[in-house]
Amino acid sequence: MITDIHGRSINEMRHVRIQDFSLSTAIEYHRPVILGDAKLDSVAKSLALPPCGDFLNPADIAVTKHNELFSYTLSIPLFNGAASIVVNAQGITISFKQGKTKDHLALMMKLTLAALEAAKVEKVKRSLITFNAHAVFDPPSDYTEHMKRFTGLGQNVVSGGFVLVTQLPELEGELRYASEKSLAYPEGLFFAANAVCQKDVTPALFEALAGKFEAAAALEEIAFPKT
Repeated sequence: MITDIHGRSINEMRHVRIQDFSLSTAIEYHRPVILGDAKLDSVAKSLALPPCGDFLNPADIAVTKHNELFSYTLSIPLFNGAASIVVNAQGITISFKQGKTKDHLALMMKLTLAALEAAKVEKVKRSLITFNAHAVFDPPSDYTEHMKRFTGLGQNVVSGGFVLVTQLPELEGELRYASEKSLAYPEGLFFAANAVCQKDVTPALFEALAGKFEAAAALEEIAFPKT
């Protein structure tokens, strides 16, 4: 059972509903990949097939080459530019924005894993995953109660936030969690979670990091709905 620093159960915490979010996943190679070994033609052809191919226009796929060694980029926009897959000599980055639901998040992770399977050609040195989200309180009045710990600190203090860094020895990395007032939603919160680890990206890694994010939020008495 997840509890906060005061031992309260998740049912006693303040609940928030995520309104929109973004997910970015990057892998860094142990060694840079020379253009001839990157197999960009095969990678582009694979990504133009389902599942990624269901959400892209093949005519938008582009390759930029400054030389025949390590200066190249394969760019693949998805969802009319709301997401992208970028391959270069140092690694691969897959980014999504404008997510709204758990189904959106599941699709983002599915496409991320598919893109990495198709494009990865070198051993992974480290993985970097960033999840940003805006959320509102349920009920909305909980926002004022949540911010009292900051507004009571001094005159003219109107909001505040948390920064927590959690070591993840089982993943050979760490999670940096931060929250502050949302600029997009009145009386809402903005969350940023950045994980760096020495493991390859897998479904199990995504699941583990989601649990660590929720555990970090619980430390500031925040809980997310399970449905």
